[in-house]
Amino acid sequence: MTFNSAAFLVFLPIVFAVYWLLQRGSLNWQNRFVLAASYFFYGWWDWRFLGLLMLSTAADFGIGLWLERTEEQRRKKRILLLSLTLNLGLLGFFKYVHFFTDSFSVLANTLGWKVSPFTLQVILPVGISFYTFQSLSYTIDVYRRQIPAVRDYWAFAAFVSFFPQLVAGPIERAKHLLPQFAVRRQFNYDTAVSGCRLMLWGYLKKIVLADNLAPVVEKVFDHPAGQNGWTVALGAVCFALQIYGDFSGYSDIARGAARLFGFDLMQNFRTPYFSTSIREFWQRWHISLSGWFRDYVYIPLGGNRLGLPRQMFNLLVTFALSGLWHGANWTFILWGFWHGTLICIEQLVAATTSKRPLLAAWARGILVFLLVSVGWIFFRAKNLNTAWELLSKMAHFPSGGLADITRQFVSPEKAAATGGFILVFMLLEWFSRNSDVNTLFIRLPLAARWLSYYILAGAILLLGAFDDAPVFIYFQF
Repeated sequence: MTFNSAAFLVFLPIVFAVYWLLQRGSLNWQNRFVLAASYFFYGWWDWRFLGLLMLSTAADFGIGLWLERTEEQRRKKRILLLSLTLNLGLLGFFKYVHFFTDSFSVLANTLGWKVSPFTLQVILPVGISFYTFQSLSYTIDVYRRQIPAVRDYWAFAAFVSFFPQLVAGPIERAKHLLPQFAVRRQFNYDTAVSGCRLMLWGYLKKIVLADNLAPVVEKVFDHPAGQNGWTVALGAVCFALQIYGDFSGYSDIARGAARLFGFDLMQNFRTPYFSTSIREFWQRWHISLSGWFRDYVYIPLGGNRLGLPRQMFNLLVTFALSGLWHGANWTFILWGFWHGTLICIEQLVAATTSKRPLLAAWARGILVFLLVSVGWIFFRAKNLNTAWELLSKMAHFPSGGLADITRQFVSPEKAAATGGFILVFMLLEWFSRNSDVNTLFIRLPLAARWLSYYILAGAILLLGAFDDAPVFIYFQF
C-alpha cells in the first residue's frame, strides 16, 4: 500500500476512527491496534515478507533484554554482534546477494577465471533498509547504555513497524519514538490539523512536483544516446527536484499521518537546496539517515578525532557505505564517493584558507546545487556506462538553447505551467527554510490560511500527474 493509492485513502480514515475509539481503553489496546494496522499496511504489498519483519522485531526485543542483563563487556559485544549479524545478514541477502556475486564474477572473468554468475530469484522486501536500521539503532543504544531495554513487546513491535514511516522513513531512534508508545495518546485537534497540513504539503510535492517531472527525467536517463549537454543538464536538474519532491513529500505525509495518531516523527528534510556547502546539504537532506551513519559509522571509525587524513578516510568510507545502503549498484557507491570527496575538499579548503568565505553565500548556494545535481546523474543512471555516457554528453551544448531543447520533452504550455509552479514552490520553500511549513501556515490570518488550503488542494487536482503515477522512489531502497 502506498500513500498515493486509493487503498490508503480508505485505510487511513478507518484506522484513524478505530484508533481514537480505543483511547478510553488500555494503552496496550492502542499499541496492539497500531501494530495490527501496520502489519496490514505492510502485508498489503506482500504478506510473505511479514515474517522477516516479525523475526527482526522479536530477535532485537530479546537481544535488548539480554544486553541489559549482561555486565561483562566481551559477552555484551558478542550479543550485539548477534543483532548485527541477523539484521545485516537479512539486508545483505535480500538486497545485495546479486550485486556481490555479479561483481565477483566480473572480477574473476577479468583475471582470466571462467566463473558463471550465481543467480537466485530474490525479491527485495520493501522497506527492509529502513526497518533494519531502525531496529539496529535500538540494540546499539541499549548496548551503549544510552537507553534502557524496553519490556513491553507490543510497544516495541509497534515502534519497529509503525506504518507511516515503515517503508521509507524517517529512520527513527528508539530514544525519540519508543517513549511515545509508553504513554496514552489523547486526541488533540491542533496536532491533527497540523498533521493534515503536512500531508497536504507532502502530496503537493509528490503528485504535482515530482510526478510531473518524472517523464522528462525518464526520457533523458533511459535514452542517453540521443542526449546533449542541454538535455543532460535539464534531466539532472529535473531529477534533483523530482527526488526532493518525491522523498521529502513522502516524509511530510509520514509525519502528518503520525500526528493524526498523536505521534511526533523527526523532520527529515530542511530545504536542502538552499545549502551553501555540501556539509550543510547533508545536515538538511535525509537527516535521519545521515545522523544514523554519523553516530554508528563515522564516529566509531574515529570521526575527526585522529587528524585530518584519518578524518577524510572516515568520511569517504562513511559516504561509500551510505551510497551502498541506497542500492546494490556501483552507481550508488560512486555517488557516495562523490559527496564524500566534495566534503573532503571543503575540509581541505577550510584548513588552508582564512575563515572568510571565498565566495558570496548566493554563489556558494548555486555551486552546491550544481555539484549535487551532477551527483544525481550517478544516482539515477542505470549503470556506470550510462552515467559516463551522460556526463560525456555535457561537453557538447548545441546552438538553439535550452528553450528549444525543452520542446522535445513537453509542450510549451506544460513547460510554462510546471516552471511557474516550481518558481512558486521554491519561494514557499525559501520562506519556510528556517522553520516548519506549518509555521508558514500558522502565520497567515485565518481566512488566508483556509484560502491557501483550497489553493493547494486545487493545485493537486488540476496540476497533479494522476495517470500512471510512479511509486515513491525510495520504495526501491
